[in-house]
Amino acid sequence: MLSNILARAYFLLFAAVLPLCAIAQNHRSTSASRHQPALAAQNQTPGVSASGQHTAPATPQTPPLPSDATQFVREVIHHELTTEAQDHSHWRYRAHREDEKSNIDKDVIETREGELTRTLLLWGRPLTSDERQKDEERMQKLVSDPSERAKRLKREKDDSDKGREMFKAIPDAFVFKYDGIENGLVRLAFFPNPNYDPPTRELRVFRALSGKMWIDSAQKHVVRIEGQLFQDVTFGWGILARLNKGGTFVVNLREVGPGHWDMTSLDVNMSGHAILFKNIAVKEHQTQSEFRRVPDNLTMSQAYNMLQKDGAVTANNQPTPTIHK
Repeated sequence: MLSNILARAYFLLFAAVLPLCAIAQNHRSTSASRHQPALAAQNQTPGVSASGQHTAPATPQTPPLPSDATQFVREVIHHELTTEAQDHSHWRYRAHREDEKSNIDKDVIETREGELTRTLLLWGRPLTSDERQKDEERMQKLVSDPSERAKRLKREKDDSDKGREMFKAIPDAFVFKYDGIENGLVRLAFFPNPNYDPPTRELRVFRALSGKMWIDSAQKHVVRIEGQLFQDVTFGWGILARLNKGGTFVVNLREVGPGHWDMTSLDVNMSGHAILFKNIAVKEHQTQSEFRRVPDNLTMSQAYNMLQKDGAVTANNQPTPTIHK
């Protein structure tokens, strides 16, 4: 669900530097907020004033919106978290992920005991016999070893909890302004709330982040998020680490089954340096496709049997994307 997806994006942004230290410098939103009135005027939504106040339904297809854009986002996020808690469905899908060190395609099956994945392609090619054997051993260990499954489940739960806390903080951490209607979606611009007091060091990074969000107002679901660091993020006054201004991430989502939304693509592009000015780069492209629902009570062993029976999913009908440096 969305909180897990945002957690993934968030961890990609900061995994290289978060263990180093607490963020030592607070960031305010003055540079971003100065540009908001012009932005709203240029992209004014029909029925929404330049100040962000709603006056009438934007289009016949768009339901009336709250006058306060941040309140609208708060309601959407509450709906997202509520539906996520009620959604116990499991899905099978194809996942493609590439970064500067790897390029991999997987067949993923969600189960009540966690995810099981089978590697399909490495760098766009089928696995060698040795690589296939190692992949089989990895899957078999996860299926047969309860302690390995427990460790995996704990990691997944920890990631989910962190993502949920981050997601819940969004309406408090940012100020939202209506920014137009695009392809039937409500577009909003966001920038840091200068009055927000982050409770954790990780959430302090929100002070350097601005961007846009697209929402399906009828279903109260986020469809796309674009974020950008509008100033450097420093760790230990920049001595220990720094993420450079201009880093971006983009997340796209859609309804893949009745009432079930999931990520279809994620792009992260960050740079900076760590201790002793060692350059770091966090660049990743990820897609998920070919969603199929599987039984809600599916076990890890049953998922393994499905993967063994069906074999690798063909890659011929889907070109492998590449990262452009």
